[in-house]
Amino acid sequence: MRAFPSQYTLKENDVFYYIHIPKTAGMTFRTVVADYFHSDEICPATLGHMMAQVNPQDLPKYRLLRGHLVYVDFKTLLPKKNFVHATMLREPVAQLVSHYEYIRRMPTDPDYAKVKEMSLEEFVQYFTIANLRRNTQTYHVAKAARFDIEHLPAQDVFEIALESLDHFAFAGLVERFQDSLFLLSYIFGWRPIMNTRKENASNTQGDPRGICGAARSLHKESYADRLSPATLQLIKENTQLDQQLYDYASQIFSDRFTQMIEDLQQHYPISISTPFTTPSPEALTVQLENHYEQRYRNLNIPTAQTYRYDFSQALRGSGWQRREQPTEGLTYRWTGSDTVSTLDLPIAINQDLILEFRVICTNSIPPDVLNSLIVLVNNTVIPLKILHLDPVMRLFQGTIPRSVCQPSPNQSFTRLTFQVNRVVAFRDPRSTDRRSVGIAINEVQVFPVTMSERTLALQIFNREFWQEPISFLQAHLHPKDAIIAPLSFQVKLSNLIQPNEAIAAQNIQWVVLQKDQTQDIISTLFKLFTQGFHPVFANGLFVIFTTYSQLPKVPYSSIDVKPLYVDILKRNFRKIVAKFTHAS
Repeated sequence: MRAFPSQYTLKENDVFYYIHIPKTAGMTFRTVVADYFHSDEICPATLGHMMAQVNPQDLPKYRLLRGHLVYVDFKTLLPKKNFVHATMLREPVAQLVSHYEYIRRMPTDPDYAKVKEMSLEEFVQYFTIANLRRNTQTYHVAKAARFDIEHLPAQDVFEIALESLDHFAFAGLVERFQDSLFLLSYIFGWRPIMNTRKENASNTQGDPRGICGAARSLHKESYADRLSPATLQLIKENTQLDQQLYDYASQIFSDRFTQMIEDLQQHYPISISTPFTTPSPEALTVQLENHYEQRYRNLNIPTAQTYRYDFSQALRGSGWQRREQPTEGLTYRWTGSDTVSTLDLPIAINQDLILEFRVICTNSIPPDVLNSLIVLVNNTVIPLKILHLDPVMRLFQGTIPRSVCQPSPNQSFTRLTFQVNRVVAFRDPRSTDRRSVGIAINEVQVFPVTMSERTLALQIFNREFWQEPISFLQAHLHPKDAIIAPLSFQVKLSNLIQPNEAIAAQNIQWVVLQKDQTQDIISTLFKLFTQGFHPVFANGLFVIFTTYSQLPKVPYSSIDVKPLYVDILKRNFRKIVAKFTHAS
């Protein structure tokens, strides 16, 4: 890092190459770095053999490489690219023992068959890398500078590694993981990154310090305390180069971190007891936040009154879990592990704007969490209404008044804040996912109030069965008719949509029931029948009732109306039978 600038803005021709050394909190670090790139810019291969599945013609478009990829000669594959290298290093004894224990408990690891019956001492002596014994970290760092090192003497590889490390943009330390994230944020001008994610966290029985995958706070018991003197000595003899490299990197890290503190204190001073005191994490976060805002301004990103963000884009914000893309066309993030999450978007508020966002996976969110959602725009609470809801999704909409301006003349973005009352662990007991999450959002958009045709609710009517009832209602509704219908109908109809509770009112002329949404269907049908409603339209999803007698009726026994009540009765009957059977 000595030969790399203390601050750097990634350029179009740069390829950020995170070299993942085994058991150095790499899974967590990989998700952190991925936040700052569009999903289309991230090479999907994270292991060497996966490169066979990557189209060579696609390789030049990737701006982020991350994973165990040191056996791939990227400099030959991408000769015109500028590589910006980054890695995490770890105290060598801890790294080696953690790697050994990880392989032995992971049958899917490619080395599992060879290592599962090995003792730790055998692993140290016989499971070597090139001519370097167990100096894994030296090997990875050296490969960044020169690909063909396998047959070089160990000392030559070590010298290459030292020179290589000098040209790394970033080399963090697992033992100072949060400080490493602070320094990473400072170098690249990213919003302060907090150590809240826990990816690939190891079983604490295998790793008492719990930092293999998630870099948790260090346990008081070190790996050295668990080993016999003879075993510890054997490990140290076989990791001497890694120890020297680690010591060298630690000194560079300390120098860079001190330089960062001095620069932040000069530009964003805070009160500290002595010149040699390091600010608290809270104070340092404030300074780095100011640094981030300045670096953002330097980018001169143009603002707009129409903007769409779908989480496949690079993330500017905080308080989010990793990006998820389970299927093509669907990208989302969970909020967490804190209750507050933010997005910084280049939006100009020169007129009243509409804010819309889609919350998905609502069947996995406790009702109190979902109902507690508050949204702020530049610290101003925005009242929300629901445009659409179904068992797995809610579409929210709010109006951002023109009076909501940037809180500071120096702030060149608009900050959206999503806040819930609590975060919870995933409720699926079969899942190994232990993240604490709030809500899942997959799309956010802002547009002027005069451009209502941009609403996300219109997408719903592209689904099967949705446009037919709209066409029927548009042909038969009178201007002053009152209607109970799914909330999303309001974007297609000029009539006022009444809530379901209004079904007992005397001035309702139309009721639209959605078959997969209706609760207490039997009592609802009874109310409709006693108030003179009859079905006049039905398809595979909706049944429309009205009090207008001149419209042709659809029989209750018709193929599209009958399931409205027969299926419900069948389900209720099965529940009663099951309950009776269980009681017997």
